[in-house]
Amino acid sequence: MRFNKLDLNQLVVLDALLSTLSVSKSAERLFLSQPATSCALARLREYFEDDLLVSVGKTNALTPLGSSLIKPVRDVLLQVQTITRARPSFDPSTSTRKFTIESSDYVINIFLSEVIRRASVLAPMMEFDLRSISPQTPNNLENGDAEILIIPHYATVQGHPKEELFEDKFSCLVCANGVFKDKEELTTDEYFDANHISVEWGGGRRITFDTRVISASNKHRKQTIVAPSFSLVPELLVGTNMIATLPHRLATKIAKQFPLKLLPCPADIPHFTENVQWHKFRDNDPSVLWLRQLFQETAATIIGGDIKPEKIPAKRHANTKRTQAVIAKKAK
Repeated sequence: MRFNKLDLNQLVVLDALLSTLSVSKSAERLFLSQPATSCALARLREYFEDDLLVSVGKTNALTPLGSSLIKPVRDVLLQVQTITRARPSFDPSTSTRKFTIESSDYVINIFLSEVIRRASVLAPMMEFDLRSISPQTPNNLENGDAEILIIPHYATVQGHPKEELFEDKFSCLVCANGVFKDKEELTTDEYFDANHISVEWGGGRRITFDTRVISASNKHRKQTIVAPSFSLVPELLVGTNMIATLPHRLATKIAKQFPLKLLPCPADIPHFTENVQWHKFRDNDPSVLWLRQLFQETAATIIGGDIKPEKIPAKRHANTKRTQAVIAKKAK
């Protein structure tokens, strides 16, 4: 099919070429032969009257026109994808939809793990590709490589819809047999005089909310160890006199699994919220709507404790009861 004399099938090839900067990689991604992909590039060059992709030494680079086409071409394909997925009704029990979700391992541990358990009952053929947050996360949402983000409020991507899931605060973990074993709470001096284990993602390019707040307050925390994920913190903390400052819900769970003690955090760190975010072109995707509802139901039922519990609207409360009934019925 042609539009303004452009073969629309070539847009898929153009998108691959613009993102990979390689004929061979584009051919591999599209399951085409290299000669066929080269021919497609030649036709695109002829249509746009521009080289689009040029050799620069041993690598390839985009021309200015090629660079300017990256976002509009990807946006068109994302909209087409949304149209092709549109159905008058959505049945999760028969859906083979695959979701790519980016979040921290903290969110996976205390929240997404339960979402997956529920989804395995309600949507047994649905697939989930869980990926870690990275410096590329905003771009991954923009270009469609990630369909769903679950991220703190301060890291949401502008221009795309979002909604709050749950709130958390920060607490401290210390070794149960260390120097703080008899403490019920830490003083501010004890906290800032101690050595700490912190968490950073992407080679230290993304820091946690507590680190941001403390840095902004002109105070200094001795970060003796920087871990690449929350899941490694307890293994590094056991047997030391260091302190780890973690989201309360995760810290509470870890303290039950390791010889560690949970203490209130004496530093003035405000609560934070985790948000779910999706691409604006998927705002009316029925499968995304269903997954968002499952997120909200899961958050409303499993996120409890002393972190300002959410008041569940009557409608969502009824949906939650129906979901629980389905899970209980199918689990028998």
